[in-house]
Amino acid sequence: MSSEQCKCDTCIKVRHNIEEIFRILDIYGWLLDSYIVDFFLDDLWSKLPGEWQNMLDSVTPEELGKWISGDDDKSCKRVWPLSLIALRQVIKKLEINRNHNEREVIKCHRRENNPAIKEIDSLNSSSNINNHKFNKLFTKHVKTKKRYEIERITKILNYCTLKTNCTCVVDIGSGVGHLSRALAFKYGLNVISIEQDSTLTDQAIKYDRELSVSLEKNNFAINGKIDHVSMAINANNSGEQVINDLIKNFANGSIKRLKTEEFGIIGLHPCGDLATTLLRLYSLSEKAKFICVVGCCYMKLTLRNDENNLKGYPMSIHVSSIDSNKLSFNSLEVACHSVEKHCEKLKNGNYMDLIVHTYRAALEYVLVKKSHKLRRIQIKSVKVKEGMSFEQYCKHAIENLEPESQPELSNFIQPKIREFLEKSKRVLIFNSLRLMLAPLVETSILLDRFLFLSEKGLVPSLKAEFDCKLSPRNFVLISTK
Repeated sequence: MSSEQCKCDTCIKVRHNIEEIFRILDIYGWLLDSYIVDFFLDDLWSKLPGEWQNMLDSVTPEELGKWISGDDDKSCKRVWPLSLIALRQVIKKLEINRNHNEREVIKCHRRENNPAIKEIDSLNSSSNINNHKFNKLFTKHVKTKKRYEIERITKILNYCTLKTNCTCVVDIGSGVGHLSRALAFKYGLNVISIEQDSTLTDQAIKYDRELSVSLEKNNFAINGKIDHVSMAINANNSGEQVINDLIKNFANGSIKRLKTEEFGIIGLHPCGDLATTLLRLYSLSEKAKFICVVGCCYMKLTLRNDENNLKGYPMSIHVSSIDSNKLSFNSLEVACHSVEKHCEKLKNGNYMDLIVHTYRAALEYVLVKKSHKLRRIQIKSVKVKEGMSFEQYCKHAIENLEPESQPELSNFIQPKIREFLEKSKRVLIFNSLRLMLAPLVETSILLDRFLFLSEKGLVPSLKAEFDCKLSPRNFVLISTK
């Protein structure tokens, strides 16, 4: 399939926005690239513009949370630095809208009949779809967040199957199969559930049996079929052949509603490179008629260093051609956090636990003073509870280190450390600025994937489908052929 730039207004704007994002990151990307553990060692606060320092020292965390969210634009009487205001405004302009209620879709118009994500009116589902008792059976073992995601994405996937006349879907990176079971037993689809971890596959089969027994006991019919396979999928022609073979074997197992060997690809929060693997597999396979991907774990992406590395980021020709397209591990890791949840904590005064960043940065100072070999050493993760002192935190955090690497307890109460701990608000504010920038990183990753599909002559559509406060990685990328 030849690569070409789509000339529709949307794709032109997407390319422009990505270029603008990297111009912003050229100036402020150092904030994202910084290690918060180095806050005191590298005096990161002093690297902020002077007018920012003076202003932010007088701001309360509650004020900052409202300001980043844009909640106090009408009532705020404080004069913010113009450069900081401009940065916030350009972030809002360039980031993909994270509000799932606003129905804002980024849609390629290469084909006017592109089936963009939209509200689903007609569903190819079980007649019991609105039966409370029926739906209740699907919630066992499923956490609240996952239930919410499955409820929304199954409707989107069912819509894609109707548009493409596919009755077979391949759920790759399926875990214990919660999504696969909903598609098979609730929507009557035929599902091949592929998971690399055999332990998870075994658990999925066990859950299938439990649900089947419950459905039969309550006289609910099972219309679809599910088959679990433990294996890894590669983004090449052998990956396509493996799936084709699985579908043939699947069909031989007396599937009545499998009209063709065509299939759709599903990835609900595939980790790191798996999301890009699915997109490449979709672009290579003639029989793959749609794809629906919700990415996550960006920090696990392989960053491409040469033309032969087909994983990770960047994917598109356009983003690959931009000299300043580099994204660091730190920036990708920050992009996996939720700025909305963070701001809610600030606004509600519920940010006590965030002092863990100050504690960790102060501990880093102590460790490095003992030995430079201890810089950024892996220590034990400790959740700071109310009333936990710095000394208590350090005692738990370094207990996994060798005795000769552990600093004397007296180092944790030296005047320099007390001075650092008094500056905890600065650490909180610095990290808040990083989170304010983070949506630009996620936007660049998602738009790169959008352009990858567009350049392949495929028609992508991208939208926030989940409530970002419940499910921070809330963007769904779909395409149908």
